[in-house]
Amino acid sequence: MISFFKLAKCSAVILTLVLSLCSCGHDDEPEIPEQPELPEYKPLEGLDPTVPLLNDYDKFVGYKLWSSEKIPDGDLTGEGFSYEYWYEHKAEAKSLEELLALCEVPSAQLAAMSTRNLVLTCFVHPYNEIYNAYDNQYLGIMSAMKANCWQELMKRESGAAQLLDLYCELTYSLSHSGNFVDYLSYQDYKEKASNSFALSALTLVMMTAVDSNAFTPEQLTRIAGEIFNKIDNINSADEGTHSYAGTMRYPFLLGAFIAYRYDRSLTPLELSYLYDLTGFFGMPGYDINTDRYFTAQDLTVALNVVTKSLERIEQGSLLTTP
Repeated sequence: MISFFKLAKCSAVILTLVLSLCSCGHDDEPEIPEQPELPEYKPLEGLDPTVPLLNDYDKFVGYKLWSSEKIPDGDLTGEGFSYEYWYEHKAEAKSLEELLALCEVPSAQLAAMSTRNLVLTCFVHPYNEIYNAYDNQYLGIMSAMKANCWQELMKRESGAAQLLDLYCELTYSLSHSGNFVDYLSYQDYKEKASNSFALSALTLVMMTAVDSNAFTPEQLTRIAGEIFNKIDNINSADEGTHSYAGTMRYPFLLGAFIAYRYDRSLTPLELSYLYDLTGFFGMPGYDINTDRYFTAQDLTVALNVVTKSLERIEQGSLLTTP
């Protein structure tokens, strides 16, 4: 259970994060342009939390997220994949398509791989971070998930559970509690271990799993607690390198997905804040498609909604929801 002190601490973190949006000095903190006087924030009409936030994205990426048809995987013991061939031959590729093809895991090895090794193979895929090249980061991470290792993981019976286990093990600045190199001889592991993009990419994948009902209520409760751990971890690891714009928003966005889809105690106004938070990727701005602004003040309110909802969820409210 989260104490009042912890909740107050998260509120202080939110205030600090929002103030950081207006500061300069870090490469990953874009300047927010001055905005005109805006009307009072009003709730959206017709929101349905039972409809996935990422609904219809499959028409753009060409596959279904987290299929309900699962492959039993309890007896699979195969080794992971280290992408050594990609490292050796990537300079020979003449297009992005050829580079991505070099990363594909041989089908026989993929089918025999244990799900634990499969999730590690997915995590160190060389092109997970391609999401950061897209204006829409959800579409970007789903494009990265076209890799055959991610496609296989989404079909595995314990795929979501193994993904959750890895998410809980990783910390900022990125490290691993086990002997990661023993699992995979990943050549640039130390370089990737200092790169917050890798864990942010994994968090985006977690969002797709939450949105697709891939987790049980017990697992969602565990994720809620882990989000608070990640926020504390980022704060304790921060040496001027982890801003809200670059890193901190991802745990909050994951929390927003959970809250929006599963917290049935939220009001229409609170649901609207979460819907806009996820639609603006957690950043103030203007949406030309809906003619809506999302201001720094709206961001503060939305993050507080996420925090309070996660507190209820971590206390086990989902376990008693019909």
